[in-house]
Amino acid sequence: MPKATQLNLKLENRTGILARLCRDLASGGVNLLALSAPPAPAPKGPIRLLVVNRELAEHVLSEAAYEYEVEEVLFVDIKHRPGALAKTMEKLAAADVEVRYAYATADLKAKTSAVVIAVGDHQLDAAEKLLG
Repeated sequence: MPKATQLNLKLENRTGILARLCRDLASGGVNLLALSAPPAPAPKGPIRLLVVNRELAEHVLSEAAYEYEVEEVLFVDIKHRPGALAKTMEKLAAADVEVRYAYATADLKAKTSAVVIAVGDHQLDAAEKLLG
């Protein structure tokens, strides 16, 4: 199970901002593996990007004057069936690994789901070993 690099941005909560980000990335040739854009009550909300080519994505974001931070996360493939995510989270909980947040997705016809799991930096290697 690989670690992955996620790019975290804070964007204004206004119409069209997410569309602009996605267009900037597409125009720069950046392919997304995952995107999280949860609702946020503050003037700026968190956007999390998992990309195929980190260096290209960082170049595109910098050229378009976006501010971002880099975060190492786990990018896990699990079986696409009831209980698979629960089992993954239970393994982490049993090892006292703190999950800061997670998001997942799968196509209805898929046999696996893709899960992004963020844990404390000091627990990343242990969590990777546990789930690997």
